[in-house]
Amino acid sequence: MRPDTEATVGERIAYYRKRQGMTQEVLCALVGGRTTEWLRQIENGKREVDKLSTIVTVADALRIPPSTLLPGPFRATAKREDSLGTAPSVVPAIEAAMLRYNGIATLIGEPDRTPVSPEHLRIRVEKAFAHSQTERWSEMAPLVPDMIADAWHLVHSAENEEQKRTATKLQALVYRVTSGMLDRLGEPHLPWIAAERSMHAAEESGDRLLVAGGAWRLAVVLRHTGRLTESIDAPVAAADALRPHLDSPQSYSMYGSLMLKGAVGAATLGDHRAARDYLAEAARAAEKTGDRNDFWLAFGPTNIAIHRVWLALELGDPKAAVSEAERVPHDDLPEELSERRTSHLITVAWAHYLRRRDREALDALNLARASAPEQLLFTGRVHSMLRGMLRRERRSVKGDLRRLADFVGV
Repeated sequence: MRPDTEATVGERIAYYRKRQGMTQEVLCALVGGRTTEWLRQIENGKREVDKLSTIVTVADALRIPPSTLLPGPFRATAKREDSLGTAPSVVPAIEAAMLRYNGIATLIGEPDRTPVSPEHLRIRVEKAFAHSQTERWSEMAPLVPDMIADAWHLVHSAENEEQKRTATKLQALVYRVTSGMLDRLGEPHLPWIAAERSMHAAEESGDRLLVAGGAWRLAVVLRHTGRLTESIDAPVAAADALRPHLDSPQSYSMYGSLMLKGAVGAATLGDHRAARDYLAEAARAAEKTGDRNDFWLAFGPTNIAIHRVWLALELGDPKAAVSEAERVPHDDLPEELSERRTSHLITVAWAHYLRRRDREALDALNLARASAPEQLLFTGRVHSMLRGMLRRERRSVKGDLRRLADFVGV
């Protein structure tokens, strides 16, 4: 029976392995001589697959896309009576706007719209990014279809090069924030399309920092689709192009953010040395900037510290991740950067979970819920943790665990 959207990574591996008539011994040999006990524990849910690089290696051995082994998008609306988690219901309207306001708009005819000024669109773009950095996706989603339409009209009604540059800059930002939201919701293809359109609009504008921002977003999408080598190449190439132009805090913020994406990609591939080199370069950039939020990247020393925790975990050392987390001043992050705080707390929870410290993991998740509740609904790792803890339910966490699982919809 084909795995459903709630199937674990281990269940998916078992399904595709058996469908191909492959024994556990053969698959273990193909992924580098792992033991059959390792694979048996993963398929039975007794061991977590804690690295994307492991999933990619197994997928390559099974000759299937890595995304096939990843849990599907989480639709967390069925059990809720309020508006929290309703962003996916707006996705069809976003997809329709992306289809209409592309090359076919002039062929099929676009509906009449009241023209908007660049300033009016800029205000809505800033609002959308504010929602994205606080994980208020259900408030942001309804803004997106009109932003896509208005950006298209601004570009196509421009009367001179200056107006065209202004319009394409805004269009690049519209598609960047849209790609981020769709990626968070677990959409399989739309984030890629939006990221490419953001990059194209940025190139049309001639703004090198916007082009770099497009590369940053594309790197995230590439990683999530299992294109790991490209997820390093894109941000590192953009950083190399930006290096001769580091003449402002904004440029250092963008450069450092690109280096962080290089570090994330290298860690996912298991290249410890490159990951540390990229992180060190990002840290040097952070010394120039302090904590800032240029281009809604939340770059600075605090974000470097957050990435040190994540990288320790991705490189296979949850104990070191917990130790690094003690040095992260996440409480100092302003409320408008609650996404950063919540992502960090989820990472900390995962580190505790892998060490089978469910009480500490739940405490971190409850702090994350208080910071940005909607983020928990659309984060696959949270769902995986809660399912795992429910399977090994312990009396000391039973009440808290059931309440959080009910909130998330597990």
